[in-house]
Amino acid sequence: MKQQQALEILESGVSAFITGAPGAGKTYVLNRFVERARRRGASVAVTASTGIAATHINGQTLHSWSGVGVATSLSDALYKRIYARRRKAVNGAEVLVIDEVSMLPAWLFDMIDQLCRRLRNNSTPFGGLQVVLSGDFYQLPPVVRCSHGTDVHDPKVEANRERYRSQGRDPDGFVTESFVWREMGACVCYLTEQHRQNGGALLRVLTDIRDADVTDEDRLTLLSRCGERPADNEVAVHLFPTNRQADLLNDVRLAKLDTEPHVFDAVSSGPADLVARLKRNVLAPEHLMLKEGAAVMALRNDVERQYVNGSLGTVVGFSLKRKGGWPIVRFENGSVVVMRPANWDMMDGETVLASVSQVPLRCAWAITIHKSQGLTLDAAVMDLRRTFASGMGYVALSRVEKLEGLFLDGMRERALLVSPQAVALDANLRRASIMACAQLRKEGASSFAPDVALF
Repeated sequence: MKQQQALEILESGVSAFITGAPGAGKTYVLNRFVERARRRGASVAVTASTGIAATHINGQTLHSWSGVGVATSLSDALYKRIYARRRKAVNGAEVLVIDEVSMLPAWLFDMIDQLCRRLRNNSTPFGGLQVVLSGDFYQLPPVVRCSHGTDVHDPKVEANRERYRSQGRDPDGFVTESFVWREMGACVCYLTEQHRQNGGALLRVLTDIRDADVTDEDRLTLLSRCGERPADNEVAVHLFPTNRQADLLNDVRLAKLDTEPHVFDAVSSGPADLVARLKRNVLAPEHLMLKEGAAVMALRNDVERQYVNGSLGTVVGFSLKRKGGWPIVRFENGSVVVMRPANWDMMDGETVLASVSQVPLRCAWAITIHKSQGLTLDAAVMDLRRTFASGMGYVALSRVEKLEGLFLDGMRERALLVSPQAVALDANLRRASIMACAQLRKEGASSFAPDVALF
């Protein structure tokens, strides 16, 4: 399905699931839909399964928007508290957007559904909201809290989990394991255009990983990049599984530069607890130290398209229009840009709850694979022997635009594995999307109604 077709389906008012391979434009479609919906006066709640994902779309976590927080069951006490604090916001919404839904467990998806039905006094899925989901099941799997949170000994929690298991469902599985999934009849929009890897050997490898059909040719292609190193004048991000590894390399490399340090402190507004939460998830450091010669990564898209989120560059100096000077960055595409502060907002609908302003840069010698989701990198160095979760190797590899920008320190077979559940779902998702396209052509956007029996 093309992006424009997906937008037409979303604007018809039906609930939908936007999916597709990395680089297919899921976030682009989501952002365009939200812009257009708000322009015509609709109240859109923009949320994501994780805090980092929420900052990419200027939203808030689903946990925060709904008021459920870290709870694992909708107790009477929790419902009363949510009713007092969140009923107005939930009732005032017309559209609920949930990004990175692949990381949302089935039990939580059902819990939000039941909460919306009760708060909105509407027995239809999510209380009648148009629900727009976005994500890719091939990427990082649902986040399962250790011991399932503070309610682990609550018999109601265990009884609810047993209800899933008795019907052959996994409460910690994908949202497709939820009870509400089929009832809501989400139209599947499987985006098939590729806007990151435009053909070539790397795209073939990624496609085969996605099909769970990795060939010897694919392995040889990746092995050909083992031992290759970036040129001395080339900026390449090191992708690591853990924060500790990434932070250590950035600190060491910055300290080696024998140039004057410049520190940029984030400016924030809003309640202290919300600001603290936003700062934890914004990729720009609260205290950003840079030096001339530092490798950096842009963390926002430039309206003039001189750089995009994930563009790599080098600090070549500092402007004189500010005490200390704003950093001047020469990006890999040749653009030289004076980088001034940008805002990250935590939104509730169209209301700004908290805001952080910072120069949209971070040192780019290293970043974690988890934080790299959503980024497009010109070049990256990674050691695929260290991946420990299904999809982690796929996420890391799919950040890079072309094979020549991939530098491997090592590889193991496990890094090429993706979730078996994702592979099993993929054919159904593609089929449902093809049939949705056929319906759209036949009925047009104005009278489009998905066939809920498709998937």
